[in-house]
Amino acid sequence: MTLSIETRTTADGGMVLSLAGEVDYATAPKIRETITGVLRGENVTSIQVDVAKVTVLDSTGIGTLVVAYRIARDMGIPVSVTNPNKFITRLFTVVGAQELLEEQTGAFASAAKER
Repeated sequence: MTLSIETRTTADGGMVLSLAGEVDYATAPKIRETITGVLRGENVTSIQVDVAKVTVLDSTGIGTLVVAYRIARDMGIPVSVTNPNKFITRLFTVVGAQELLEEQTGAFASAAKER
């Protein structure tokens, strides 16, 4: 159960969190701590969670991202999940968390066709 998180700041003050590995009950606290740290930082304009290198995503991982999304939204900071594969797109769609996906239109159309 390994997860690495790389962070970088964009030119417009956004934060990109690139996740690699397993996002599950064992690694969700690490994601929560990282996002909390970002939200406590100054002048963060947005958060993008890049899941291109995620190999496992369970309900605890999705729940952690949904809670982070809601807290950040209440603070006026947009959060989006970027670069999901078809499996991750489908998971977000099935659990009703599609609003987190950056490219909602194409991702939802593809996921809906596979049902």
